[in-house]
Amino acid sequence: MEKSRYEVIMEQKTGKLLAGSLIYGILFAVLLYRNMSGIGIPVLMLVTCLFLAGFFRMFEMKLKKETVYYMTVMVLLGVSSTLTTSDFFIMFNWFGSIGLFFLILIHQFYEDRNWNFLSYTVVYLRMMFAPLGNLLSPFRALIRYRKSKEDGEEKKKSGYIGQVVLGIILAGLLLLVIFPLLFSGDMVFAEFIRLFTGNFRGFSFSTGWITLFLAGFILCFAVWQAFVNYDPDFETEEKEERSIQVAGITCISILTAVYLIFCAIQLGSLFFGHGMGLPDGYTYAEYARSGFFELLGVSIINLLIVLAVIHLFYPKRLMQRLLTVFSGCTYVMILSSGYRMCMYIEAYRFTLSRVLVLWGLCVLSFILAGVIVNVYKKDFPLFRYSAAVCAAFYLILSLSRPDEWMARYNLAYKEEWIESYDEIRYLFSRDLLLAVDAEQIQHLKGDPGNLIHYCQEVVDMYDNEPGWTYSIGEARAKESAERFLKEYGDIT
Repeated sequence: MEKSRYEVIMEQKTGKLLAGSLIYGILFAVLLYRNMSGIGIPVLMLVTCLFLAGFFRMFEMKLKKETVYYMTVMVLLGVSSTLTTSDFFIMFNWFGSIGLFFLILIHQFYEDRNWNFLSYTVVYLRMMFAPLGNLLSPFRALIRYRKSKEDGEEKKKSGYIGQVVLGIILAGLLLLVIFPLLFSGDMVFAEFIRLFTGNFRGFSFSTGWITLFLAGFILCFAVWQAFVNYDPDFETEEKEERSIQVAGITCISILTAVYLIFCAIQLGSLFFGHGMGLPDGYTYAEYARSGFFELLGVSIINLLIVLAVIHLFYPKRLMQRLLTVFSGCTYVMILSSGYRMCMYIEAYRFTLSRVLVLWGLCVLSFILAGVIVNVYKKDFPLFRYSAAVCAAFYLILSLSRPDEWMARYNLAYKEEWIESYDEIRYLFSRDLLLAVDAEQIQHLKGDPGNLIHYCQEVVDMYDNEPGWTYSIGEARAKESAERFLKEYGDIT
């Protein structure tokens, strides 16, 4: 079987790829060791994007416009992680960055312009796990590289690369022994190193550091090997246009009829009727504050139904019109769910889950708009559009630090918001401390001593050394807690 262009390039530039993977593995370990939300994280994201650009250049690829967008979002997600103390957003920032990483590779390696949503999903899921099957590839490549014999100038050049790789490996092994000795032998040097690598705590190279290095090195090379080996051309084959089946039209017609009745009731009772026709003993407030999760679930199901119809049938004019009305009804459900949630928040104030519901409804609305376009335009890049929408909306949510502005709103409009220490400790992150001051909490009926106790805990537990692990969010929370305790610690 004839080798692809990328496989040929990888064989020719094995030495450079191994050297690049090795350097990336070292940087990966240095920046990530004992660090999930420090300032080393945005640096790691930037380094990853720069290495991606360098590797793409080796494979003779030009950066595509969407790739630059995805890379920018990756770096900003890293910035968001160091600006917040919310474990929820730190975790999902990582998930988002990993997801964008594979999206970048797929978009660069393959001609994904005409892939439909299902094809893109299949390739995406496959390529996320493909590197696991190539974990031994860097060692096999190193053996082949050392055994290969080339003539003339190419042999000379490859020999230089091999010597560089060998030199890097030897220097790394020696520094594992020398650095701890230098670190212990001179306090000035030790403090200088701690300034940049405070996460090393005595510069003890533990099993964790070595594991991170090996993970960064092996996975870096394995990812490239996986993408070079995989050819998804079969996914892009144009499928035969299928006639619309009567069953499909019948199913969508019945659902649309039911939804039209439901939407009419929503308009009549919820939005304009203010509870007209409600059962006895059931108030409009109770009606408006219920059902938002159920309607969100139905909206998601409707989105999946339209995607399934687009994939199973080739929508002609009748089906297109039915799906448009069907989607319009879904928008009414989304609006109804959002309106109910806003009523609920007005009564019971913000929590993260309620914010996530509103955020999810906004994202769903934009994705559904893309689905409607896809109904009429078969080659619309729905997967890439949806990924770009999700990335943009999540980035806005993450950078906004919801715990801070939720606390501002709750403190201003809910007299009994701070009811217990556990409510503060477990429902919110330390970002809420950026929102508190004495004027806001003096009117609360709850015990403000709970907040003072929490501030004291934040100060006592603060452990945020300079270096790559330094978290701006933690430092700001500690500063706010100290200021609050200093000025208002005696209000109880």
